[in-house]
Amino acid sequence: MPPCPRIRRAPPLARTPKASLEPEFYPNVDAALKDLKMCTRRLQPVLATFSDELQILHRLYYKGKNQHRPALFWRRVAEMRRYGDRVEELSLLSLVDSLRYSFFGQDLQQTSKLLKGSWTHYPDSAYVSFIMERVSASRTLVKKMRERLAQAYQSFTLAMQTGAFIQLILTLAGIASRLSALVVELAEVLELIWGAGHRIRSTLHPSDSEPRSLTPRSTTLPLLDRSNAVVQAEGLDEDTGVSINRAPLMRDQSRPAHGVGISIPPPPPPEVGPPYSYSPPDRAQDVALSDSTVIAQKMKPAKEPRDVGDPDRRRKVTRKRVRDEIDAIFG
Repeated sequence: MPPCPRIRRAPPLARTPKASLEPEFYPNVDAALKDLKMCTRRLQPVLATFSDELQILHRLYYKGKNQHRPALFWRRVAEMRRYGDRVEELSLLSLVDSLRYSFFGQDLQQTSKLLKGSWTHYPDSAYVSFIMERVSASRTLVKKMRERLAQAYQSFTLAMQTGAFIQLILTLAGIASRLSALVVELAEVLELIWGAGHRIRSTLHPSDSEPRSLTPRSTTLPLLDRSNAVVQAEGLDEDTGVSINRAPLMRDQSRPAHGVGISIPPPPPPEVGPPYSYSPPDRAQDVALSDSTVIAQKMKPAKEPRDVGDPDRRRKVTRKRVRDEIDAIFG
């Protein structure tokens, strides 16, 4: 089963003659096509250099994947390689050229000489929207790749401090730096392509370029009049009840909050004892107590001798070894 493509197929292109468009829109289309031509010229050297750097990265990956596969920095190498392949799969140059060729007749041969002449047709809304979706996805991918390349360069810089495989890691850091510079320039070109495509869509198909505004249902209710007792919501047939203006209730402190006719006596006042009087301690008594404590600690009872028992009992019984023939020979 073939793998599922990441990019959906382009819709069928329907061209409309230029004469059906109002002449006042011609300058906008001419300026947009001129910007697309400039973007094509900028894309060619950038993508060529990007392809060369990616081929070097592929070569280094196949040379060292068996040896450095468990290493942490090698994960960054695989990630750089994966993002580079995704950028090449976008085919940005052919994408821009397909938008430019859509302004010419279908029967004409699509060559570089054809693009030098004046445009004779313009594409439909579905095809322009497809090109804009591809450009928007390319911008997101390029932005993400730029972040990953910065993280990869930082990882290579930390790995160089160990001193192991310094030549390989230094080469990988240089490739990451070079790819990052190319991706920055690629992002600028994609912004120009996005601007030119947006002008084309707003000029040829203004209804599709305007954002769809979702008009929410009106949930605002009329202002409430305090004098009216009954408030009815606008557009609602159900009974919402009656609002009654009540005067604020003043709670009587002498009556309880719950129950009627129950009186709780106030708590009795706290008892007041005699005033506290301070008497200084007797210094002579404290000195006598401390001296008696020191004497008691010094006069500890003597340790009683342990009962070691009868020494004859502790004596080990030694048995006489029986001599055999070998002992008689060797003494």
